[in-house]
Amino acid sequence: MRRYFSFKSLAVFAAAVFAAIYFVTAIPRVLYPYDLDFVEDGLLMHSLRFAQGQPVYAAPSADFAADNYTPLYLWLGGLLFKFTGPGLLPLRLSSLAATLTTAALIFCIARRESGLVWLGLACAGLYLGGHRISGFWYELARVDSLFVTLTLGGVVLGIYSRPAGSLETRRVLAAVVLSLAFFTKQTGAAFAVWLFIHLLITQGRRAWLFGIAYSALTIIPFILLNIASDGWFAFYTLGIASGNPVEWERAARYVVFELFGVMGGLSVLLALAGILAWRRAGWGAIRVQPWLAAMAVAIFVSGVGRSSVGGNLNNLMIGYGFLCLAPAILMRELREHPLTPRRTSGVPHWHIRLISAAIIIQFALGVYNPLRYIPTPEMRQSGDRLVARIAAIDGEVLVMMHPYYALLAGKTPSAQIAMLWRAHARGGLPLPEDFTERIRDGYYSAIISDETLFETDPAIRELLAAYYAPTAILETSESPPAITGMFARPQVIYIPKEP
Repeated sequence: MRRYFSFKSLAVFAAAVFAAIYFVTAIPRVLYPYDLDFVEDGLLMHSLRFAQGQPVYAAPSADFAADNYTPLYLWLGGLLFKFTGPGLLPLRLSSLAATLTTAALIFCIARRESGLVWLGLACAGLYLGGHRISGFWYELARVDSLFVTLTLGGVVLGIYSRPAGSLETRRVLAAVVLSLAFFTKQTGAAFAVWLFIHLLITQGRRAWLFGIAYSALTIIPFILLNIASDGWFAFYTLGIASGNPVEWERAARYVVFELFGVMGGLSVLLALAGILAWRRAGWGAIRVQPWLAAMAVAIFVSGVGRSSVGGNLNNLMIGYGFLCLAPAILMRELREHPLTPRRTSGVPHWHIRLISAAIIIQFALGVYNPLRYIPTPEMRQSGDRLVARIAAIDGEVLVMMHPYYALLAGKTPSAQIAMLWRAHARGGLPLPEDFTERIRDGYYSAIISDETLFETDPAIRELLAAYYAPTAILETSESPPAITGMFARPQVIYIPKEP
């Protein structure tokens, strides 16, 4: 008995420790005033345009080019900006709130499926403990955390709906929430398709209530947004979003090093649960244990994102979030499997030991030193100095990867060069005419480049080199790094060439 409790207690203790580590890491990152990932900068500009009532999905220009995300998170950020003013803090707080909501949902689902409070706590802790595994994006100003919350919430409502009674409305609510998930990130559509099939199998014609509601709430707004933007909405959210090619080598790395590597503890539990469900019910497992299929969909969505060129670790968040339910699902299957001795009362000890050991192993796979990922005072001071240097320049300044720095310095922010690059390289458009004119005419008194793959694209590099010359290399003391995702930091200052 003592050993049984030690396994369970150790798993819960690990969950508490990793949850504490998450907060220790996340809170300073939320409060840091500059971007930790260059995409934060671009999405902040989207929210600012929503707040100002300016078009977001429109032809790329020197002033702005849209990213390939659907607009819900960006629009909510615009609403917040009307009360707080533009900044990373309100966007990051909304992502932090979404992360905690996801952990709460995982707790509720795991407790319901397993009947065990301690296992619900462990599963919720696993999600917070996956901070490093998913690339430290939980609390950043990006769409992913809200997307995971809405997707998981929509699936919960759909799975726990019933054919009749007051729970009938849950199918409509599931359609609403999954539609919101789609308008946060397009891959949410995969979960809606699967849920409709699941409801069709389990509830027959009643599934059409979900299908019709979801279609109306998704297709009609999409068409209206596309008409209102003269087709640019579909260009960004479908055309560019699907423009990154898929590489099979990246897919293989996802399976070997991520699914059965850093997420291996949970993936093994999922595989065991699937085997037991198959032995118990065969194809009927699709009906009696829908969370297995839901986790498979999430793993597939993560794999597609990671297999695409440019797909970063943020794509693991949806797969890892659903996988955090695997311990509870396996516990349920172990209870219901006919090999479980009928005479056993409560939960057999070996079940606890097996699942607790896998949970502890999974926590070990996600170990990290929080001090490496907390912004330092030197980073903050470096950002302050860069803003002051930009403010001291007479005239407009193009900060190619970080338009928010220009805004903080009192300059007019321009389009983030990464977004212009996507429209050019993935969307097949020429560089915006007003952008090339500004470069030719020396409109910018200075241009600050991170020298990333976006700025060194041949078309952009050739244009810049023809009319601007490098004049200074920024010291690290005034060059704050973006330490999440693709590493970037302002490096070179260009000024117009002499006529």
